[in-house]
Amino acid sequence: MKARLSAPLPKVAAGVNIPQEKADVVAKVMAEVGGKFIAAANDCGADTVGYVCGLSGYTESEARTEVTEEILIFSGLDNKDLNKAVTLLRSKDCEIPLKAMVTPHNRDWTVSALAGELAKEHEYMTSRGKRDSDG
Repeated sequence: MKARLSAPLPKVAAGVNIPQEKADVVAKVMAEVGGKFIAAANDCGADTVGYVCGLSGYTESEARTEVTEEILIFSGLDNKDLNKAVTLLRSKDCEIPLKAMVTPHNRDWTVSALAGELAKEHEYMTSRGKRDSDG
């Protein structure tokens, strides 16, 4: 039996609602890890995560839904590159609270669905941290 190897995913950070100043920082950080930054349209909420990250086999949705949150979606990075990218973003004071990594589970989600999940997780983690520091 022959093993089927698929080509590695390109190293990408897709940004939704990322202001130009932050987009410039993300582009430089991605270049440092051998990747690139893609600015997604603000009305990409009905598009799949796979589409906005440029994965093959995904097409743009005909529906247009605006996303209001700043979101950064990483694709094709291994743990080392992801950690380096996030560390560099922090060191450059480039705060984008809602970040995700493309997975086989979420690449078919709409960007709006991902934004909702990330917002819930962010709220849980920040409220949990606040409770831990209050106690």
